[in-house]
Amino acid sequence: MKIKSMMQQDGFTLIEYIVALVIAAIVAAMIYAYMGSTLVQSTEPIFRLQKASNLRQVMENIVADYNRLNLINLRYKWRSGTAYSVGAVVLPSNGIDNATSTINNNARYYACTQAGTSSSATLPAWPAVASGTTTLGRTVTDGSVIWLEKGYVWKASQTYPANSIIVPVISNGHYYRGGGTSGTNDPKNVSGGWPKTNSATVSDGTITWTEVGTILDRSNTGLTDSILLDSIKYYLDYTPGRYDPSNTGYTVVAAQTKFIKFSSTGIEEDATGADEKSILKVTIKSNDSAETLTGLFTIR
Repeated sequence: MKIKSMMQQDGFTLIEYIVALVIAAIVAAMIYAYMGSTLVQSTEPIFRLQKASNLRQVMENIVADYNRLNLINLRYKWRSGTAYSVGAVVLPSNGIDNATSTINNNARYYACTQAGTSSSATLPAWPAVASGTTTLGRTVTDGSVIWLEKGYVWKASQTYPANSIIVPVISNGHYYRGGGTSGTNDPKNVSGGWPKTNSATVSDGTITWTEVGTILDRSNTGLTDSILLDSIKYYLDYTPGRYDPSNTGYTVVAAQTKFIKFSSTGIEEDATGADEKSILKVTIKSNDSAETLTGLFTIR
């Protein structure tokens, strides 16, 4: 009997190795083409989300500051039994009945320095302001609230220090500079009333008052009065880091941060010249991404 012997061959041939490598290379190329950028940039969405969050925080800081400044601009009459936060501003009123009381102008306005609830039973003992008294800074305790004599309000026959910054009794969002003893003619009764154009003037019969800025802007950047430094536009223009305590990095987009108005058809336009500058458009941008955020601020 003849027995046929067969030789057993183990392993892969060179051709098989080459074919396997080619297939592997093709598959790797396909995977990279499909997923390569995703793998490489897998942290990008998280990075962008973080930057967007930081940007929102900056805008929230701006909004919070604006709300505080708007309270300064909106001078409400004092109300009994009312909760006040730090920074709230009032004019004295003539009674504790909030429904019937009216402003009792004593040529001063008051800022809350200790939050709390005003008295529901008695009027605060606002310091007497006799003609010729020009000092500020006295405090008044009212329930659990403490008020600080913060600034001047126009009143007839009152003496104001030279270059005082005042506001009208009914606030219009603008500040005025002047000094001396006021006359008896409230500028609101003069033709045109209190001016709203930069550097425009009006007389009360004795003092000529000059418009020097609004709660949102300052006409004269050389002014150093602290009340005029309380301005969002000033903070944005000169101290943008104020809103970015974590130093995450943002930039105010100058071309898109400006005073605007809306036409009768609702189209946004730049507020220029004598236009009422009561709407401030603010656009900020992350320094590390293309994220931008825009907010509108108005004098209510």
